[in-house]
Amino acid sequence: MRRLQLDDLAKQLGFSKTLISMVLNGKGNHYGISQSTQATVLDAVAKLNYVPNKFAKSLRTGRSHFIGLIVSDIANPFYSTIAKNVEGVLSREGYNLMVCSTEENEEKEKQLVEMMIYQQGVDGLIIASSFKDAAFYNQARFNTVPLVFIDRVLPLYSANYVVIDNFGGSADVVNKLVETGAKKVACLAITPLHLSTIEDRLNGYKSALLAHGYKKPEQLIKAIHYDNIQNDVEAALNELRSVKGGVDAIFVLNNNIAVALLGTIRRKEYEDFKEVKIACFDDIALFNIMDKKVFSVSQPVEEIGRNSSNILLEIIGGKENNKTTTVLSTTTITR
Repeated sequence: MRRLQLDDLAKQLGFSKTLISMVLNGKGNHYGISQSTQATVLDAVAKLNYVPNKFAKSLRTGRSHFIGLIVSDIANPFYSTIAKNVEGVLSREGYNLMVCSTEENEEKEKQLVEMMIYQQGVDGLIIASSFKDAAFYNQARFNTVPLVFIDRVLPLYSANYVVIDNFGGSADVVNKLVETGAKKVACLAITPLHLSTIEDRLNGYKSALLAHGYKKPEQLIKAIHYDNIQNDVEAALNELRSVKGGVDAIFVLNNNIAVALLGTIRRKEYEDFKEVKIACFDDIALFNIMDKKVFSVSQPVEEIGRNSSNILLEIIGGKENNKTTTVLSTTTITR
């Protein structure tokens, strides 16, 4: 069955396509179209089940009213919360959101970016990039594409960023651990280690320990691979057992590591870690119901979503793109 077209409506009602479009776009009153005429159009649309062709509309306006959000893992509460807030801002402005995960894979990120721009025709992108450098985004073909990067900063690349103070938040929570008596604070860092978020958190961790007189904190850092968290956490704990004098605190740089760590130390074979203090660079609901008291760094996740959306919409709307970096503060929670 052929889709009902705007031409069909115009012929059946005896009105121009322009008049019908004005009514369907909610601009009837603005253009002085009578209430009875508007009612006639809307009644016919309802009876005939007419659905406007959004693709045709995008060809006329030059906009698809779709925005792409590319993150590493949409299942992570951090990114799902960002997505919820991005969608909240966009929906109020008549935009739709498309969300994809890269799984920290640079090749997949390339494919998703090109798919969203050249196949889906999105009006702009919000990206938590997994790239080690900015070579891909430095291509001239992206110069006219509205982009906002969140969470991570690409080295030597001028762009719009909405990030948090990873260094300061990390240093603050480690200071809190030391103030409560921790003498050896190990660190479990999520890969890829080249991400600016991880580099800044590690530097904050090391800076805090050095300021308290602890030498060579690098020896207490263990890499936890993104796709092998549980096994790597267990291996890291086994390695930390060999540290002279043992460790009395563990700082993890990601909420997924925290969940794996808390589950692991409940097992009998890891009961020697039950008295170790735990801190996490993130704050999740689980920490509020655990018997184990977890220090955490609360990130302004909602603000990341709202700020990045507003910046992107301003660029799409024609505002001069000054390529600014917005750095949001964190809050340390001690339990």
